[in-house]
Amino acid sequence: MAEPKTTGSLCRALVSCVAHAFLALSFSVTLVIACLARALPRRRWRPTGRILLTGTFHNTNWYLSHVTPLARCGLKEVILVGDEPQVPIERVRFSCPPRWLSALMTRAAAKIIWMLAAGFRYKPDLCMGYHIFPGACSVLIVARLLGRPACYQMTGGPTEVLGGGIHGENQIASRLARPSAFLERLAVDVIRQFDLVIVRGSKARAFLAERGLNGNLAVITGSVAPVVVPAMADRPYDLIFVGRLTELKQPLQFVEIVAAVRREVPSVRAAMVGDGALRDAVRQRATHLQVDSQIDFAGKGDNVPALMAGSKVFVLTSRSEGMSIAMAEAMAAGSVPVVADVGELGDLVKDGRNGFLVTPNDIAQYVDRITSSLSAPELWSRCSAEAARTALRQCGVDVVSEYWKQRLAETIGARLGDAGERDR
Repeated sequence: MAEPKTTGSLCRALVSCVAHAFLALSFSVTLVIACLARALPRRRWRPTGRILLTGTFHNTNWYLSHVTPLARCGLKEVILVGDEPQVPIERVRFSCPPRWLSALMTRAAAKIIWMLAAGFRYKPDLCMGYHIFPGACSVLIVARLLGRPACYQMTGGPTEVLGGGIHGENQIASRLARPSAFLERLAVDVIRQFDLVIVRGSKARAFLAERGLNGNLAVITGSVAPVVVPAMADRPYDLIFVGRLTELKQPLQFVEIVAAVRREVPSVRAAMVGDGALRDAVRQRATHLQVDSQIDFAGKGDNVPALMAGSKVFVLTSRSEGMSIAMAEAMAAGSVPVVADVGELGDLVKDGRNGFLVTPNDIAQYVDRITSSLSAPELWSRCSAEAARTALRQCGVDVVSEYWKQRLAETIGARLGDAGERDR
């Protein structure tokens, strides 16, 4: 009986070693290329008003939230290199590597080649990528080879680099057996090479500032659009969960919360929006707790904004977050957030004023805040109105577009000036 267990442990240890070596090699190669390329003389270029962007977009709302303000910030064009075209946006051009190339060379390698080709063709003023690995690493390599500034968007917060990314959702980093201080230092060294680093909130900014990154650091959130905010009586759902059904988001905990709320509010109705590896487990837990008839499983539907506007309380159970776009969208629709106090969520949610921050994994606290909101219409109405105002004031698409306009102009202008100094 002990042999299979021993074999399994050895396999996990081997996988961890391979993951560690691969990440160490990837970060090291990125650093070497970035440093060598930056040491070469850079020539002034004629601005084109274009930027090159790459990333993996898990859902349409996330894509629209992040790309729309870039397209509206005064650029001539955003060249998006991804796995496949997304919903069309004015001034966004899609350039996707063919499937055969991705199959032959891996998705990450294919994107690097395609970004280089797009860079020579469209001559962007800046290259930008989401998440440190592999997206931002790939962008840094391409930007340095093209002689252009590079921007990294830390959308997942410090979790992307802490311990080598072991607690994030990267498929390779999550295979590490334990946190790696060495990989964390390498990742931070890579981040130092970027001309502009964008984080989603104060905690991520403080994390990087403590590690010496200050001058090229800015806080810019994803964006939300203004919507009609329905009254409490016009919302058929009491609770809503929106997110990938993965361990990081802890959707099973949401099911437990629904079951606990049902004991206080027998008529409770909930919606779950999203898909992922835990989809079957979520449904099984709902059946086991006898709340499957209380929860509507919407999957990855296109009616997410309507579902948010039709829900009284937005619940977020994640064990870590950057700035949740789903939460900001729900707040803009007047859904009162009851969320774990993790990541940057406290930058938007002011406890007791526009929603409630809960100690992570404290089911009883979730239930108390939810039932208090549902049973007190005046409290709910006050928090709902303030939630919508806060979301638009801090994350409205016009506000975020203006932030991008300023930061891109500063970064591109600085590099143009630097190149001019080198020419002289």
